Formats: sequence, C-alpha cells, structure tokens
Amino acid sequence: MDLAHDLLVDLAADRLDLVVSAIRPTHHALLAVPLADPPSMARTVDADRLRTAPADALAALPLVAYGEELPILRRYRRSEFGHRPINPVALVAPDLRAVLAAVEAGAGISALPRYLVEPAPAAGRVIQLHCSEAPPLNTIYLPVRRGAPANPALTVARERLTDAAAGWGEL
Repeated sequence: MDLAHDLLVDLAADRLDLVVSAIRPTHHALLAVPLADPPSMARTVDADRLRTAPADALAALPLVAYGEELPILRRYRRSEFGHRPINPVALVAPDLRAVLAAVEAGAGISALPRYLVEPAPAAGRVIQLHCSEAPPLNTIYLPVRRGAPANPALTVARERLTDAAAGWGEL
C-alpha cells in the first residue's frame, strides 16, 4: 500500500479529519471533490517566460509549503532567483509527504528534495517547472550533546548513520 491509500483508510475510519489525496477515493464512506488537475496548472505557465524569467513566470502560482516561514521554498528561491518567494501560499503542511500529495492533487507548486519527489514526475503525477543548474545545498547534520556519557546504542546508531550517509551523495 502507498501513503495516499493509507491516509484514505484512516480518513474513512475517522482517525483523520481531512486528507489531500493524489488518488481518487473509492471507499463508500468518502466523498471526494476534485481540487485541480496538476498538469493543467503547470500548463498555464508561459514556456518562453519560464526560460527567460523563471521567477516571474512562477510568481502567480500558489505555493504548498512545509512550514509557515517557507523554509525549503525560501532557500530554493534565494539560491535560484536571489529573493524570497512572493507567491500566494495555498497550503502549509508540516510533513514533506503531505506537501508532495498536495502538489500532486493540484493545490500549488513547491520545492521538494529529489529523494522524495523523484518517482512523481516519472509517473506523470507532477511536472518539474524549474531545474537548477546546481541543486541548492541542504546540509544535514547529526548533532550530539557535548560531554554526554557514551551510550553504546547511540554510538552504534551514529556510526551506522555516518557510514550510510557516505553513500547518499546529493539529496
């Protein structure tokens, strides 16, 4: 099962109040209202303007953000266009998978980590509107408390994460 299906099951079971889904619900207890067709929103962007002035071409499209301060979008826009986004914010979701689901459902555009979004364009669920020449740096840290007593389980976990990260490359 995938995330969208699981969320719809939880909605039908009254464990959630609202779900933005990229798949049409089939459960008899659910009523679905289409929000938008994702490709149609992407097709409203002028292709010539997107090539010559991408920030301007994307400025009117609503944003789907990870946090109210637009942490990922803000970093991406500053890195790529030299300024914060000016777009209207359509939705804030504190989970990147929810942001992706909202984008897939047509709620707006976003900037998401490649590891999360990679299958969506290949499956035709989203369209990549802008491609940076050099992906923005998004360093991930593994902090520990200074002077804390050594915990063998944490030491092993830290070592395994550090070893695994060596093979991650760019996220």
